[in-house]
Amino acid sequence: MNDDIPVSNSTQHPFQGYEHIIYLSLGTNIGDRLDNLRQALKKLQLVVTIQRISSVYETEPVGYLDQPDFFNIVCYGKTRYTPAEILKQAKWIEKELGRQTTFRNGPRQIDIDILLYDNYVQKEESLTLPHPRMKERAFVLIPLVEISPAVIDPLSGLTAQELLQDISSDGVVRAAVQM
Repeated sequence: MNDDIPVSNSTQHPFQGYEHIIYLSLGTNIGDRLDNLRQALKKLQLVVTIQRISSVYETEPVGYLDQPDFFNIVCYGKTRYTPAEILKQAKWIEKELGRQTTFRNGPRQIDIDILLYDNYVQKEESLTLPHPRMKERAFVLIPLVEISPAVIDPLSGLTAQELLQDISSDGVVRAAVQM
């Protein structure tokens, strides 16, 4: 592994040594949005073997509305790394691609969120799994349903398809671009 990549090689965590299924959400609304997604996926391959990537969805901003529309995707893959290590890698990728911390729901070069890690449930200040706002976000659920409609939210026991039925999909459209 590249020495610049901030991932621990500790073997004492119970997740390590086994393959785990992980779902990630990526979003961007600054610069070349498609290139931002491609670069982030390429860097994620260092710790996740990407199995499937959704279509690109163009979405209206949520929260702070005075900003450009986002490109969003969801992917899933396999990893031998812990959730904490994946989070650390995601933050490193965001920084490498130029993300600057501004304010909640503000514009961003790239945003990478861990949605699901197997059926693992965790609630800590640094990371909550499944992602705490996943069930509220059409820009996450629509691409998630595209690639894995039957994946189950371990907290509610509902599939992604069932979760999507409870929210509005307004403002989320498939973009006319290819990954």
